[in-house]
Amino acid sequence: MDGQFDDEFPPGEQIPRQIEVHFTSSPTPYGPGVHMVINGTRVGDPLTDNGWRETGYRWHDALHLAHAMCLGWSPILRGLAKLKRRSDPRVDHIEDGGRAAVADEAIAWAVFCRARHRDWFEHDRRVDGDLLDFVQAMTYGLEVAERSRAEIEHAIRSGVSCMRSLWWHNGGILRGDLRQQSLEWHPATGAPGLSVPRAGPTWEGSGSRSVPSYAGIPA
Repeated sequence: MDGQFDDEFPPGEQIPRQIEVHFTSSPTPYGPGVHMVINGTRVGDPLTDNGWRETGYRWHDALHLAHAMCLGWSPILRGLAKLKRRSDPRVDHIEDGGRAAVADEAIAWAVFCRARHRDWFEHDRRVDGDLLDFVQAMTYGLEVAERSRAEIEHAIRSGVSCMRSLWWHNGGILRGDLRQQSLEWHPATGAPGLSVPRAGPTWEGSGSRSVPSYAGIPA
């Protein structure tokens, strides 16, 4: 990946070239809430599944981080970490604004919904071609449209793998290197080792209101 979209911007408006993000979980009235600390700074509000039962989507910021580290693009991360390119109002409006953020969220949701039916792209299972077509279509008119199909697939696989690891272990650390286009999960310092994951992300049911309560079972 030659160059970054924000190379010419001040450091405070650049996606960090190396990133360490701590994910922790704590109870909320609506189920477990995920907290995120990026390079030592807590960002955003606790994120829940926003569902009638557990889906694991509360960990989906891993997908945005993969967009950032593997593609050099994530309006959602820029907004959360206060990295919007405000020194250029036009770039801020177009690339870091509302439509770009909607595309970032739509891609993450589409990837999550497809991955849960495709064994989370494990066991060398390739990302579906029609999903890659959709993601590329969603980048229309945005800087990230320059990224290749192979780079997009790598971002999807990296993000889903990290999201699953966070879910399995109820948190952890994601470390990313933008120049290497990498994002990897690591256990939190001092966390007990788990011989068996705390909760295995699987597909189960529809996640609809017919389930009477927040069951705490990954779906």
